[in-house]
Amino acid sequence: MRKALARMRAKTDRELCILAGRKLEQALKLMEARNRREAMASYEFAQRLLTVTQIPTLNREPTEELLARTEAALGLEKPAVVAA
Repeated sequence: MRKALARMRAKTDRELCILAGRKLEQALKLMEARNRREAMASYEFAQRLLTVTQIPTLNREPTEELLARTEAALGLEKPAVVAA
C-alpha cells in the first residue's frame, strides 16, 4: 500500500511540475503581449505549485530555469543571499 501511495504522489508531483511549467510559459507569453497583471498571476500560481511538489532537483531543473527566465521577464529580483 505504501509503495502505491508513493507512486501516486510521485506521479502527482510530476504532473504539478508540468502544470507549473505551462503556467510559466503562459506568463512569458502574457509579458510579450504586455499583460503584466495576468502574467504575474500565472507566475504566482506556478510558484505556489512548485512549493508543494517534491520533485528531485535533477527533474526540477528545467522548470527552475523557466522560472528564472520568467522572473527576469517580470523584472523580479531574487533576494541577496548573505554569506556567513
